[in-house]
Amino acid sequence: MTYDFDIIIIGGGATGLGTALEAITRGYKVLLLEGHDFGKGTSSKSTKLVHGGLRYLANLDIALVKEGLEERYYFLNNAPHLAKKQTYLIPLRNWYEKSKYFLGTKLYDTLSGKLKIGRSKMLNKSSTLLEAPNLNHELINGSAIYYDGQFDDTRLLITLLRTFEERGGLAFNYHLVSSFQEQNGHIYGVSGKNTLTNEDFTYTAKVVINATGTFCDSTNQLADNSHKYENVAVAQGTHLVFDKDVFDSKHAILVPETIDGRVLFILPWHDKIVVGTTDVKVEKPTLEPTAKADEIQFILNTLNQYGTNKVSNKDIRSVFCGQRPLVKPKGSTSTAKISRKHEIFTTDNKMVTIVGGKWTIYRRMGQDTIDYIEKEFGFKKTNSITRELKLFAYSTDIIKYPLSSYGSDINSIDLIQKELHNYGKLHDRLPYLQAEVIYHVRYEKARTVEDILLRRTRAMFLDAKAALESAQVVADLMAAELKHDGEWKIKQLHNIALIAEKFTVGKL
Repeated sequence: MTYDFDIIIIGGGATGLGTALEAITRGYKVLLLEGHDFGKGTSSKSTKLVHGGLRYLANLDIALVKEGLEERYYFLNNAPHLAKKQTYLIPLRNWYEKSKYFLGTKLYDTLSGKLKIGRSKMLNKSSTLLEAPNLNHELINGSAIYYDGQFDDTRLLITLLRTFEERGGLAFNYHLVSSFQEQNGHIYGVSGKNTLTNEDFTYTAKVVINATGTFCDSTNQLADNSHKYENVAVAQGTHLVFDKDVFDSKHAILVPETIDGRVLFILPWHDKIVVGTTDVKVEKPTLEPTAKADEIQFILNTLNQYGTNKVSNKDIRSVFCGQRPLVKPKGSTSTAKISRKHEIFTTDNKMVTIVGGKWTIYRRMGQDTIDYIEKEFGFKKTNSITRELKLFAYSTDIIKYPLSSYGSDINSIDLIQKELHNYGKLHDRLPYLQAEVIYHVRYEKARTVEDILLRRTRAMFLDAKAALESAQVVADLMAAELKHDGEWKIKQLHNIALIAEKFTVGKL
C-alpha cells in the first residue's frame, strides 16, 4: 500500500507539535492536523513556567524532576527570544519551612548537574523584604531564592510550527478529524472536514499518533468504540492577571503551601502579573473552560494574604482557565497529587497515543514518541537532534516585547508597516502593533479574530476589556488581507464577544 505520509499527528498543541518537529528532523514525512487553532486548548493556558518541578520533590518524583531540569536547559537555550531564566522567591514563615526549602532547593540544584542555570540561596527577613517589598512582613520569617524559567506558551508553539514547516512538514489548523480508516486491525488513515471551508479531506500514513491532550480518551474512543478508554484525569487550573503594581517584583513568588495543599505563583509576565493556579477535578474536558467563582476567590484570598496591596474582582484585568491532561493513576483521587509524567501506548487497532507531561518536556515527549514508534513498528532507528536545535528566528538580541517574539524575523514587521503605511497600535492599553495582525495572517496561519487576540498576540490574556475593544480593528485588518466581507466581520465580532466573557469577572 502507498501512503501519503510516514506519520500523521492529530493535535496541534505542545505535545503534537513537539512530536511533529522531532519526526521531521529525523527524516520522516509528517502531517499534523489540528481541529481548531494551534494551542486553542491547554497549550495556550499554562502557568508560563519552564521548570523541573520543585514541588514534585515532596512526592519523591526524583526521576521526573531530573528529566524536567534537563529539558529546562534545552528549552531556554533553543529559543532565547521566547524563554528566559527567572528567579523564584519562596516566602517562608518559620524555621521548619526554612529547613525544608533549604534542603529542597539545594537538592534541586544538585539534580540539575552540569545543566544548572543558577544557584539557590537563603535570605533572612530583612533581605527578603528588600527583594520583594510587597510581601506581607507580618507573615514571613525569611525566604529561599532558586532559578527556573519562564516563557510565552503560544508564541513558542507558533515558533515550533514555523520550525516544523521550515523543515518540510505540513500542518493544518481547522482540520477536524471525524473518522479513521482501518485495515487488518491497523489504523492507516484519517478523514474529516476543513471547518473554515467545509471541504472534506482524507490522508493516509504508516502510523497515526493521537496527541489531543485532554481529549485523548475521546479520540481513542472515536477510533475504537469497542473499548472504553479512561487514561486521562482532567484537572482545571485558573489564573488571574493584574497590573504589575499590584505586586511589583523582579522575582516570581512561589507561595509554598495554600489551603488546598498546592503552591501558588505570582509571576511577572509581559508587564503584568499572573497569579495561579488552582486544581479542580473535572469530569469531562472542554475547549473553553470557565473559572469558578470559588477558584477566583481562592486566588484573591491567597494573594491578599501574602501581599500588602489588597485586591478584589475590580482589579482583575483577565482570568484564564486551562485543563491539564494527567495520566490517570490507579486509586488516586486528588489531581494535585498526580504526577506530570507522560505515557505512550498503542491501542488495539495500532494508533499511538502520547498523553500527560507538561510544556517544559515537550521536546522529550516528542523524542520518546518517535523512539517508541521506531521500536514498535519496525522503523529504521534514527537519532534525535532536537536537544541542540535552534528554533525558528532564534535570537539573543535584547528586543522589547512584543517585537521580541519575532526574534531574527523582526524586520518582517517593519516591512509590513512600511507597506501599509501603518505604524499604529491595536489599543492604547495593549503593546501590540496593527502590522502584527497582517504578519500573523500571512505567516502564522491566523484565520480568525480569536486566533489573533488569544494566541498570536496575548491581548485577551493581558487585558480582556482592551482586547475586546480592539476586535474591530483586528477584524478590519484581517478582512482586507483575506478578502472577507462585512458578514464575516460581524460573525467574528460576535464570536470574540462571547469568548471575552470567559476572560472577565462580571460585566465588560
